[in-house]
Amino acid sequence: MTSRPAPPLLAGRVLEISFATFTPQITVHSERQLTVEIIAGEGVGFSDTVEYEVVAVRDDVIVLSWQEHIGSTVVHVLDLGSSRVYTAVTPAKGGFMRLTGRLEVKSET
Repeated sequence: MTSRPAPPLLAGRVLEISFATFTPQITVHSERQLTVEIIAGEGVGFSDTVEYEVVAVRDDVIVLSWQEHIGSTVVHVLDLGSSRVYTAVTPAKGGFMRLTGRLEVKSET
């Protein structure tokens, strides 16, 4: 009998990512919905609840992506083992951003 792997992002998990110029907090509501909120720095006060996709690359690395209602697309590679995040963003206003940051799990389920 094979066991099914646990989802990489469980409902109730709260993640905080420290980038150089801003800090988003991600709250997972379900296997398909999360809220992202900028809690410090540039864009503070922005909040959006979106549907997301997640792919487990291996036990401690996942790819998390979503499109915000304003049109921005966000893709995070979350390295849970090293607490690092590698991010690519296409802002709604145009352009392309690459970011790296520090990941902190603020709440487990």
